[in-house]
Amino acid sequence: MSNLGQNMEQTEQPSQRSGWRLWINRRSLIVGGFGYIAGFATLPLAVILWVNTPEVRQEKFLEGVLRDCPACDLSNEDLSFAELEEADLSKANLEGAILGAAKLSSADLSGANLRFAVLRQAELYNTVFDGADLTSAEFRCGAGTCTGLSGTSFRNANLTRADFRVVGFTPVGEEGLEGVDFTGADLTEASFEGASLRGALMEQAKFCRTVMPDGSLSNRDCEAE
Repeated sequence: MSNLGQNMEQTEQPSQRSGWRLWINRRSLIVGGFGYIAGFATLPLAVILWVNTPEVRQEKFLEGVLRDCPACDLSNEDLSFAELEEADLSKANLEGAILGAAKLSSADLSGANLRFAVLRQAELYNTVFDGADLTSAEFRCGAGTCTGLSGTSFRNANLTRADFRVVGFTPVGEEGLEGVDFTGADLTEASFEGASLRGALMEQAKFCRTVMPDGSLSNRDCEAE
Protein backbone atom coordinates (compact mmCIF):
# COMPACT_ATOMS: atom_id res chain seq x y z
CA MET A 1 0.00 0.00 0.00
CA SER A 2 2.84 2.34 0.81
CA ASN A 3 4.29 1.88 -2.67
CA LEU A 4 0.89 2.53 -4.20
CA GLY A 5 0.48 5.72 -2.11
CA GLN A 6 3.90 6.89 -3.11
CA ASN A 7 3.08 6.26 -6.75
CA MET A 8 -0.18 8.24 -6.41
CA GLU A 9 1.61 11.14 -4.73
CA GLN A 10 4.24 11.13 -7.45
CA THR A 11 1.48 11.11 -10.05
CA GLU A 12 -0.40 14.02 -8.41
CA GLN A 13 2.59 16.28 -7.79
CA PRO A 14 3.51 16.79 -11.45
CA SER A 15 -0.18 17.36 -12.22
CA GLN A 16 -0.44 20.00 -9.46
CA ARG A 17 2.73 21.72 -10.61
CA SER A 18 1.40 21.71 -14.15
CA GLY A 19 -1.84 23.31 -12.93
CA TRP A 20 0.03 26.06 -11.10
CA ARG A 21 2.11 26.71 -14.19
CA LEU A 22 -1.03 27.02 -16.31
CA TRP A 23 -2.59 29.44 -13.80
CA ILE A 24 0.56 31.54 -13.67
CA ASN A 25 1.18 31.46 -17.38
CA ARG A 26 -2.32 32.36 -18.49
CA ARG A 27 -4.55 33.85 -15.85
CA SER A 28 -1.90 35.80 -13.98
CA LEU A 29 -0.42 37.18 -17.17
CA ILE A 30 -3.84 38.28 -18.46
CA VAL A 31 -4.82 39.89 -15.16
CA GLY A 32 -1.40 41.47 -14.77
CA GLY A 33 -1.51 42.73 -18.33
CA PHE A 34 -4.89 44.37 -17.81
CA GLY A 35 -3.62 45.93 -14.58
CA TYR A 36 -0.55 47.31 -16.34
CA ILE A 37 -2.64 48.74 -19.18
CA ALA A 38 -5.14 50.26 -16.74
CA GLY A 39 -2.35 51.87 -14.76
CA PHE A 40 -0.66 53.12 -17.90
CA ALA A 41 -3.93 54.66 -19.12
CA THR A 42 -4.88 56.14 -15.74
CA LEU A 43 -1.67 58.11 -15.28
CA PRO A 44 -2.15 60.40 -18.33
CA LEU A 45 -5.82 60.82 -17.38
CA ALA A 46 -4.84 61.91 -13.88
CA VAL A 47 -2.31 64.36 -15.34
CA ILE A 48 -4.93 65.77 -17.72
CA LEU A 49 -7.44 66.19 -14.91
CA TRP A 50 -4.84 67.93 -12.76
CA VAL A 51 -3.80 70.29 -15.55
CA ASN A 52 -7.45 71.23 -16.14
CA THR A 53 -8.28 72.18 -12.56
CA PRO A 54 -9.45 75.81 -12.19
CA GLU A 55 -6.44 76.66 -10.05
CA VAL A 56 -3.90 75.36 -12.56
CA ARG A 57 -5.72 76.96 -15.51
CA GLN A 58 -5.78 80.27 -13.65
CA GLU A 59 -2.06 80.11 -12.90
CA LYS A 60 -1.17 79.25 -16.49
CA PHE A 61 -3.51 81.96 -17.78
CA LEU A 62 -1.86 84.61 -15.63
CA GLU A 63 1.55 83.37 -16.78
CA GLY A 64 0.44 83.83 -20.39
CA VAL A 65 0.63 80.11 -21.19
CA LEU A 66 -3.13 79.80 -21.73
CA ARG A 67 -5.46 82.24 -23.44
CA ASP A 68 -8.70 80.58 -22.28
CA CYS A 69 -9.81 80.54 -18.67
CA PRO A 70 -13.55 79.85 -18.40
CA ALA A 71 -14.99 79.99 -14.87
CA CYS A 72 -11.62 81.11 -13.47
CA ASP A 73 -11.36 83.46 -10.49
CA LEU A 74 -9.58 86.52 -11.89
CA SER A 75 -11.12 89.04 -9.53
CA ASN A 76 -9.09 92.22 -8.97
CA GLU A 77 -6.37 91.05 -11.37
CA ASP A 78 -4.52 93.63 -13.46
CA LEU A 79 -5.01 92.50 -17.06
CA SER A 80 -4.47 95.88 -18.66
CA PHE A 81 -3.00 95.70 -22.19
CA ALA A 82 -3.50 91.92 -22.22
CA GLU A 83 -3.87 90.38 -25.68
CA LEU A 84 -6.91 88.13 -25.34
CA GLU A 85 -8.57 88.19 -28.75
CA GLU A 86 -11.06 85.30 -29.12
CA ALA A 87 -10.30 84.13 -25.57
CA ASP A 88 -12.88 82.06 -23.69
CA LEU A 89 -13.54 83.79 -20.36
CA SER A 90 -17.16 82.72 -20.09
CA LYS A 91 -18.51 82.62 -16.51
CA ALA A 92 -15.16 83.86 -15.19
CA ASN A 93 -15.04 85.99 -12.06
CA LEU A 94 -13.52 89.30 -13.16
CA GLU A 95 -15.01 91.46 -10.45
CA GLY A 96 -12.86 94.55 -9.97
CA ALA A 97 -10.42 93.40 -12.67
CA ILE A 98 -8.50 96.02 -14.61
CA LEU A 99 -8.84 95.44 -18.34
CA GLY A 100 -7.90 98.91 -19.50
CA ALA A 101 -6.61 98.93 -23.09
CA ALA A 102 -6.87 95.13 -23.20
CA LYS A 103 -7.45 93.52 -26.57
CA LEU A 104 -10.58 91.41 -26.16
CA SER A 105 -12.06 91.50 -29.65
CA SER A 106 -14.29 88.47 -30.36
CA ALA A 107 -13.69 87.15 -26.82
CA ASP A 108 -16.43 85.22 -25.01
CA LEU A 109 -17.32 86.80 -21.65
CA SER A 110 -20.87 85.50 -21.54
CA GLY A 111 -22.17 84.94 -18.02
CA ALA A 112 -19.02 86.46 -16.51
CA ASN A 113 -18.93 88.56 -13.35
CA LEU A 114 -17.50 91.95 -14.31
CA ARG A 115 -18.86 94.03 -11.48
CA PHE A 116 -16.75 97.18 -11.05
CA ALA A 117 -14.41 96.02 -13.80
CA VAL A 118 -12.39 98.68 -15.63
CA LEU A 119 -12.64 98.36 -19.42
CA ARG A 120 -11.64 101.87 -20.44
CA GLN A 121 -9.99 102.11 -23.87
CA ALA A 122 -10.25 98.33 -24.34
CA GLU A 123 -10.77 96.79 -27.77
CA LEU A 124 -14.13 95.05 -27.48
CA TYR A 125 -15.09 94.64 -31.13
CA ASN A 126 -17.55 91.73 -31.52
CA THR A 127 -16.96 90.72 -27.89
CA VAL A 128 -19.79 88.75 -26.26
CA PHE A 129 -21.04 89.87 -22.83
CA ASP A 130 -24.41 88.10 -23.04
CA GLY A 131 -25.89 87.52 -19.58
CA ALA A 132 -22.84 89.02 -17.87
CA ASP A 133 -23.02 91.10 -14.69
CA LEU A 134 -21.42 94.44 -15.56
CA THR A 135 -22.76 96.45 -12.64
CA SER A 136 -20.75 99.68 -12.31
CA ALA A 137 -18.32 98.58 -15.03
CA GLU A 138 -16.35 101.40 -16.71
CA PHE A 139 -16.29 101.73 -20.49
CA ARG A 140 -15.85 105.50 -20.71
CA CYS A 141 -13.35 107.11 -23.00
CA GLY A 142 -10.51 109.32 -21.94
CA ALA A 143 -6.95 110.48 -22.57
CA GLY A 144 -7.66 110.96 -26.26
CA THR A 145 -8.59 107.33 -26.92
CA CYS A 146 -11.89 105.50 -26.74
CA THR A 147 -13.23 102.05 -25.96
CA GLY A 148 -13.89 100.07 -29.15
CA LEU A 149 -17.40 98.63 -29.04
CA SER A 150 -18.54 97.99 -32.62
CA GLY A 151 -20.43 94.69 -32.89
CA THR A 152 -20.30 94.06 -29.14
CA SER A 153 -23.18 92.02 -27.66
CA PHE A 154 -24.66 92.94 -24.27
CA ARG A 155 -27.81 90.88 -24.67
CA ASN A 156 -29.56 90.35 -21.30
CA ALA A 157 -26.54 91.75 -19.46
CA ASN A 158 -26.81 93.67 -16.18
CA LEU A 159 -25.38 97.11 -16.93
CA THR A 160 -26.77 98.88 -13.88
CA ARG A 161 -24.71 102.03 -13.21
CA ALA A 162 -22.30 101.14 -16.03
CA ASP A 163 -20.26 104.10 -17.30
CA PHE A 164 -20.38 104.61 -21.09
CA ARG A 165 -19.57 108.30 -21.12
CA VAL A 166 -18.25 109.65 -24.42
CA VAL A 167 -18.16 106.19 -26.08
CA GLY A 168 -18.74 106.19 -29.82
CA PHE A 169 -16.24 108.96 -30.50
CA THR A 170 -12.63 108.87 -31.62
CA PRO A 171 -10.08 111.69 -31.80
CA VAL A 172 -11.05 112.12 -35.45
CA GLY A 173 -14.79 112.27 -34.91
CA GLU A 174 -17.99 110.30 -34.33
CA GLU A 175 -17.83 106.55 -34.81
CA GLY A 176 -21.06 105.52 -33.12
CA LEU A 177 -21.88 102.10 -31.67
CA GLU A 178 -22.54 100.26 -34.89
CA GLY A 179 -24.08 96.85 -34.26
CA VAL A 180 -23.75 97.05 -30.46
CA ASP A 181 -26.64 94.94 -29.15
CA PHE A 182 -28.27 95.98 -25.85
CA THR A 183 -31.34 93.76 -26.34
CA GLY A 184 -32.76 92.82 -22.94
CA ALA A 185 -29.95 94.61 -21.09
CA ASP A 186 -30.64 96.42 -17.82
CA LEU A 187 -29.40 100.01 -18.21
CA THR A 188 -30.75 101.29 -14.91
CA GLU A 189 -28.70 104.35 -13.86
CA ALA A 190 -26.18 103.70 -16.63
CA SER A 191 -24.57 106.81 -18.11
CA PHE A 192 -24.21 107.56 -21.83
CA GLU A 193 -23.50 111.25 -21.30
CA GLY A 194 -21.66 112.73 -24.27
CA ALA A 195 -21.76 109.38 -26.10
CA SER A 196 -22.87 108.56 -29.62
CA LEU A 197 -25.47 105.79 -29.76
CA ARG A 198 -25.66 105.76 -33.53
CA GLY A 199 -26.15 102.23 -34.82
CA ALA A 200 -26.80 100.68 -31.39
CA LEU A 201 -29.72 98.29 -30.83
CA MET A 202 -31.41 99.64 -27.71
CA GLU A 203 -35.15 99.36 -28.30
CA GLN A 204 -35.62 96.38 -25.97
CA ALA A 205 -33.20 97.53 -23.27
CA LYS A 206 -34.42 98.70 -19.86
CA PHE A 207 -34.13 102.46 -19.26
CA CYS A 208 -34.59 103.76 -15.73
CA ARG A 209 -32.78 106.84 -14.47
CA THR A 210 -30.50 106.26 -17.45
CA VAL A 211 -28.38 109.25 -18.45
CA MET A 212 -28.76 109.91 -22.18
CA PRO A 213 -26.13 111.53 -24.42
CA ASP A 214 -27.60 115.01 -23.94
CA GLY A 215 -27.51 114.64 -20.14
CA SER A 216 -31.24 114.05 -19.74
CA LEU A 217 -32.67 111.13 -17.76
CA SER A 218 -34.74 108.39 -19.37
CA ASN A 219 -37.27 106.73 -17.06
CA ARG A 220 -39.02 104.86 -19.82
CA ASP A 221 -39.13 101.53 -18.01
CA CYS A 222 -39.06 102.53 -14.34
CA GLU A 223 -42.74 101.65 -13.94
CA ALA A 224 -41.88 98.04 -14.78
CA GLU A 225 -39.87 97.69 -11.56
